[in-house]
Amino acid sequence: MYYAAAQQITAARHIARTAQRQIKEKTGMRVSMMLYSPEVGSKTPEEMLHVIALALGMHPDCYRMKTKARHIVELRFVAAVLLRRNYPTMTLHQIATLFGGQDHSSIISGLARANDLIYTGDPRFVMKYNNALKSVDLWLKCEA
Repeated sequence: MYYAAAQQITAARHIARTAQRQIKEKTGMRVSMMLYSPEVGSKTPEEMLHVIALALGMHPDCYRMKTKARHIVELRFVAAVLLRRNYPTMTLHQIATLFGGQDHSSIISGLARANDLIYTGDPRFVMKYNNALKSVDLWLKCEA
């Protein structure tokens, strides 16, 4: 990522955190803000999760399931990697919220595990990742 883009992301996050804090102080309400890259346009992370789940032959509700079944965990791994790739301004906490309120450290370990599986060339995982990647790329190229 270029230095100027990193500075813009940092500035945008600071503004968003300040706004969240002011809203909470003045109204008592908690607000979560998501920053979107202009390249992604009006497509939301929730829609992307839906596309990934369908590409892997699963239901979108699987992300929020409290289970350690391999196929569910791998779905979250693939989704986390693709979210970080296509929505670089999303925080780990925001991704964890999309996955049913997991902790940000779960996302960190999931990303590390997914990258390890891709790097070592695990055939099952790489096939799932490539299927989801193709579907997401097609989805992003389609007009809203």
